[in-house]
Amino acid sequence: MTFEQAVRACPLLRSLYQRGLAALGSHSGCVSCNDPRRLTGSVDLDGATQKAFPDSPRWDYGIGFRPPKGKEVALWIEIHPASSTHVDEVLKKLNWLRDWLDKNAKALQNLTKQGGYYWIAPDGRIAVTPNSPQAKRLAKEGLRGPLRGLKL
Repeated sequence: MTFEQAVRACPLLRSLYQRGLAALGSHSGCVSCNDPRRLTGSVDLDGATQKAFPDSPRWDYGIGFRPPKGKEVALWIEIHPASSTHVDEVLKKLNWLRDWLDKNAKALQNLTKQGGYYWIAPDGRIAVTPNSPQAKRLAKEGLRGPLRGLKL
């Protein structure tokens, strides 16, 4: 199944699939790829779930990516400031995303197993150092970052 098919299989996201990085809007510059054709689509998950989950720590974006070898995968991007005080907040968002995928979007969840989760902090200082306890917590949860940007 492709990212587009998986997005359209989810009732809440069905009409929100966009080609390339269009759903990221002003954040599209946070993701780059040598071959943009590998970026197969995107969805604004935060915008799509805002009304249904107004008080939840929602995740920002999903991206479809076709690696040079293998099948298309789903990547999940959170745009958020990167200080050690934000680690708990971003991990709550990650837990919300995993739970939401499990309950609402099994096809996207399946594509995520080979994809991944990324925390991007395009502005400001990245205050979570690679060997810090916070970075180790993030790695344990399978969250990559915080990164200045994502290069695929």
